[in-house]
Amino acid sequence: MTDMIFLSPDGMDLPTRKARSIELLFAREDFRRASMDKVGQLDYPTRILESYRADFLKAVDVESIAEHEFKLVIDISHGGASEIFGGIFAALHCEVISLNAYPDPSAEAESLDHSLGQLSSIVKSVRADVGIHLSRGAEKIVVVDRNGEVISDQLLLLLVTSLFLSTYPAKKIAVPVMASMGVDQIAEQYGVGVLRVRNDHLAMMQAFKSEDVDFVGGTRGGFIFSKFQLGADGMFASVKLLEMLAKKHTDLATLRREYEKYFRVHHQVPCPWSKKGQVMRLLMTHTEGKRRQLVDGARFQEDANWVWIAPNRNEAYFTVLAESERKDQAEHLASDYRDQVLRWQE
Repeated sequence: MTDMIFLSPDGMDLPTRKARSIELLFAREDFRRASMDKVGQLDYPTRILESYRADFLKAVDVESIAEHEFKLVIDISHGGASEIFGGIFAALHCEVISLNAYPDPSAEAESLDHSLGQLSSIVKSVRADVGIHLSRGAEKIVVVDRNGEVISDQLLLLLVTSLFLSTYPAKKIAVPVMASMGVDQIAEQYGVGVLRVRNDHLAMMQAFKSEDVDFVGGTRGGFIFSKFQLGADGMFASVKLLEMLAKKHTDLATLRREYEKYFRVHHQVPCPWSKKGQVMRLLMTHTEGKRRQLVDGARFQEDANWVWIAPNRNEAYFTVLAESERKDQAEHLASDYRDQVLRWQE
């Protein structure tokens, strides 16, 4: 499967509504044919891989990574990253074991669970420092620690946030609205502000470009670092992770213990489209006076815990997500607000 991503003239992702309009026009063939002299052209920039590699290496501390002599396993998922990642790691003096390391658009994508199981086994058998799974588009990563334990997206966000703020000076970071409350606790330790945005890549890009943030962390394995480029880049995030681990003289298996204390429970609550507005109005009334953030629904505080309730944009249901440092509290809040959303539909 090949993704086709439309970008606006400023390099940002095209808004979902505009992308859908293009898809609809294409599917219906309801568009005016251009005359021959009006047809555009495809441009192929010269030496683009060489330029990318040079800019990439300028934006990381090559010496710190090289001194650590990392041993890692990387699954490149038959993506285009295979054409450039090898040269980058050669410059970093890392010992790399590569899986699916050649581009093959026709290759059937294995299930993520299967790929991660294979990656985990190899990391343990060769005693690697870390394992990294790159998405085929090389935008997102999933990470395995030296014990072969997969790090969830939310936990990875906390680890990368902690490493970044303890390594670099920062004033503000941005994360999606559904990111763990652990992000706020980490940022508070360093006196850093947290901006919460919609849970999509375009919102992350907009925050990075216009809100003067130093780092944008995603909840799906995507990260945007300052001084490189506008969008999430899995290759850069992988190397930046190694750089920060080298600088702090730590490893993910040790670091994760500090942040595995947050419990999250979520439910999908069926709701007819005609009732979504009613539920949202009652949700606004119910949370009035609470500490809340109105982004993609409502995220609000319940004592030391957080709840996020949001309508799905494409399907007829609400998402109810509760988070706490106590599992029973998270389960209670999630169940309570699931029932509340059902009552608000009456």
